[in-house]
Amino acid sequence: MRNWLRMRDGKCPFPGCSNNSLDNEADHILAWHKGGTTGISNLGQPCPKHHRLRHTTGWKPTPASKNEPPGWTSPAGRHYKSEHQDWEPPHWPEGLRLGSIDFFRRGRSPGEDALEQYLRAHA
Repeated sequence: MRNWLRMRDGKCPFPGCSNNSLDNEADHILAWHKGGTTGISNLGQPCPKHHRLRHTTGWKPTPASKNEPPGWTSPAGRHYKSEHQDWEPPHWPEGLRLGSIDFFRRGRSPGEDALEQYLRAHA
C-alpha cells in the first residue's frame, strides 16, 4: 500500500506543499478507532509538518480515491483540491530515440538493456 500511495500522491497533498512522498507519512483520513479502514481510499500521505497540522489544528483531509490524493478543508470550511504530480512522460532528444543510433545494437550492459526496454514502451 505504501508504494501505491507514493505513486498516487507523488508529494504531500497539502495545497502548496512539494515535499516528496518518500519523506511523507501514511495517515488514516478517518481514524481507525472511529471506523476508518486501512485502504487506499482512506489513506493520505502528508509530510510530517502537515501530518502534525492535521492533528493539532482545524485543517482536515477530505476523502481520497484510488487515483486522487485527499483534498483539504480549512478551519474556515473552504475546500482545497490536492495538487497533482505532473506525470507527463519525458521527451527524448532525437539522438536517443530507439533505432535512431546504433548504440542499442552493440554489446550492451544490463542498464542499457533496461533503457532500451523503457524507450520501446514509451516510444
